[in-house]
Amino acid sequence: MLTKFKTIQAVLFSTYSLIIFIVFTVLVVWLCLWSSNLLKQNATDSLSSMGRSMQEHIDSEIQKMNDVSLNVMYSNLVKNHFKRYTSELPDQTQTGDGRDTDRESDKQQLGLSGGMGSGSFQSVSKSQSVENAKALAEILTAAIGPSRPVEQLYLYDFKNKMYGNGFDNGERTYDPATKPWFKAVVAMQNGKIITLPVPDDEMSRYISSSDMQYSVSLFRQFYDNYNDPTGIVEVKQYYNRIFSSILAFTGDNPYGAQVLVYNDNGDIIYPLQADKQHFAAYASLTAGQSLPQTQGKGSYLSFVNPNTGAKELLSLHRSELTGWNTLIIVSESKLLVPVFAFAKQTVLVAFVILLFAIMLSYAASKRITYPILKIHRSIRGMRLEDLGTGRVAAQTLGSGLNELDQLHVSFVRMSSRLKESMDDLLLSQSQEMQAKLIALQSQMNPHFLYNTLATIHAMAEENRNEQIVAMTENMSDFLRYFSTDAAIVSLQDELLHTGKFLDINQIRFGQKLHYEMEVDERMRELRIPKLVVQPLVENALKFGTQHGPPWHIRISGKIEGEDWHLEVADNGPGFSEESLAHLFARIREVDETHVVPVLKLGGMGLLNIYIRMKLTYGDAAVFQIHNRPEGGAAIRIGGKL
Repeated sequence: MLTKFKTIQAVLFSTYSLIIFIVFTVLVVWLCLWSSNLLKQNATDSLSSMGRSMQEHIDSEIQKMNDVSLNVMYSNLVKNHFKRYTSELPDQTQTGDGRDTDRESDKQQLGLSGGMGSGSFQSVSKSQSVENAKALAEILTAAIGPSRPVEQLYLYDFKNKMYGNGFDNGERTYDPATKPWFKAVVAMQNGKIITLPVPDDEMSRYISSSDMQYSVSLFRQFYDNYNDPTGIVEVKQYYNRIFSSILAFTGDNPYGAQVLVYNDNGDIIYPLQADKQHFAAYASLTAGQSLPQTQGKGSYLSFVNPNTGAKELLSLHRSELTGWNTLIIVSESKLLVPVFAFAKQTVLVAFVILLFAIMLSYAASKRITYPILKIHRSIRGMRLEDLGTGRVAAQTLGSGLNELDQLHVSFVRMSSRLKESMDDLLLSQSQEMQAKLIALQSQMNPHFLYNTLATIHAMAEENRNEQIVAMTENMSDFLRYFSTDAAIVSLQDELLHTGKFLDINQIRFGQKLHYEMEVDERMRELRIPKLVVQPLVENALKFGTQHGPPWHIRISGKIEGEDWHLEVADNGPGFSEESLAHLFARIREVDETHVVPVLKLGGMGLLNIYIRMKLTYGDAAVFQIHNRPEGGAAIRIGGKL
């Protein structure tokens, strides 16, 4: 597996890919960071812009209220008419509108004179009082303006009189002690007071919605020509109108942002009925100042929510007009969704481009290495019979690369020259192989003759003349079989002469010797080395007769797939461990040294057979020896069909 990474193609491909990957990654990371920072800055700038817009809208609404209050404050007509109106009492009591007052009774109870409520009440007719009220209403309407930037205006004296203009018109009484703002306004001689949003039953009556309406009031004192306080002006505006921009934003924003408006005392103005404890950490922030867990970044703050631990971005703006702080709170992950989406898309596109670039790198490396691979395959698949025939490789490679084409031409020329050298070499090897087989075969001949003559000698001592005659006839057939120069014979011939050998020994041993042959007919025409079966039978007979008869020898052969096997088995005592160890040691020696040992008579027949099978079949040769469980030994030989 590791060798695959040492190829030219692997080296070129990995080098090109690494260069492309590094360069492309650096560019993509830089682009992602730059674009992400740009998108993040745009998102935070948009957040800051929204915060400023909301604050400006709130300031605009409050400024309208302030302008109306200043119009009243600096209008002598308003102040004079209001003073005249509150100091004039009708001669008769008015009833019936929920504002029942007896001017004379009021005069006696309040005893107003000069300054704050200065001047004695003047007795006027009811019609004159109505005219004064109409004049005051017209002046207040003019002070508010034709576009009516505020919904309601009230004028209060410092006793118990008030006059309204807007949805609620007319005069009524009030109790200063019940007004939470009264003391604060009286104590502030100059300037204004803006109240927190409060439920307003009176203004709720003029809205079709059944929900309770909230209002915000702006209070000022106004003064006469002698700079003495004359009364208090209250300008009212609906809460929903002042914070309409915030309501529109929170009702439909893609970030799930929250908006918080609070004053420097930590009082929450928006949203209504907010959980002060929940927003305590936010309400502690002021413009230009941050808590320890926040970090200023230009127009926004990075904040860690103490309740959830989530990172949030805050846009904080303070109004000098109202002293209110407008804070937009948005989850950093939600605000930066476009950034993350862009980064994801960029990475995806970059991955596709990178994959395409790597594919080009692979194609480039393959174009260089594929011709080399073709040459390599030609060399690897080269056979001796293909050399010089043109079947090894085409005359032209056609790679488009001059160096590789020249290398291929050189290889084709080399194969032609190699053909001539290989022919000579193969001829030499063939002659050498033939010589070895003949030499080994010749070593078997005296071995057989020695055993046969020993048998005839024993039979002569027993005066078994007829058997000697039959044996010598078989022996003459053997000598003719031995004398042929053929090193390779058919299995049919080998089995025929092996049968004659068994017949010779059956003459000698009679009914004590039994043998059988069971060989697949398809094996009969197999070409095998001469004298490989008979020596196995001779070896079985030699060791099998070392114990009492009867002696059984069985020759069996069969074909399994592409292989053939032939086995010679006996019922003798089998091989001793020492003899097997000695034989296997000699076989290992031959395999390791590739040197054919000098064979001697006695004990060398099996090694001789192994060597000839190895020379004929190479690594496909089969040579197995084992002792049978039921007794005796078995030797198996075989090879490829």
